[in-house]
Amino acid sequence: MKTSPGNDLNAVCTVIEMARRLQLSRARFYQLLKIGAFPPPVYSIRTRRPLYPLDLQQMCIAVRKTGIGLNGQPLLFNTPRTTNLPRPRSQIEPHYNELSERLKQLDLIVPPNEIKKAVKVLYPGGLPKDRIDGSVVGDLFRYLRSNRQRSV
Repeated sequence: MKTSPGNDLNAVCTVIEMARRLQLSRARFYQLLKIGAFPPPVYSIRTRRPLYPLDLQQMCIAVRKTGIGLNGQPLLFNTPRTTNLPRPRSQIEPHYNELSERLKQLDLIVPPNEIKKAVKVLYPGGLPKDRIDGSVVGDLFRYLRSNRQRSV
């Protein structure tokens, strides 16, 4: 149950959700909880599960924003890791390098980035899952040769 449309806090959340919301690991959150930097959770009588109601969530967020714990100690927080890491080129390039070598054997020298563009046009769903066979090389050869003749 959300508290209000403009607020992304739940009426109650778990310790793990609170740590995630504060951009802390669960271990670091428990470490700071142990020294009194964050308020302790309340426990459900029925399940004995630690929970953070809305007022304690807001206190935790205030501690994170100010950098001053409830115990009065200043806190230093590391910058959260970025999750949008670029995909390594080595995972996508071998197919295009192999196709470039095969086309070079047919006297058509084409860099892998042009082959990649041609593959997107010829195979919108991507290259066939199994090995690259002669039909793929033939399709690319005809497509790339006809494009080069048009541009000349």
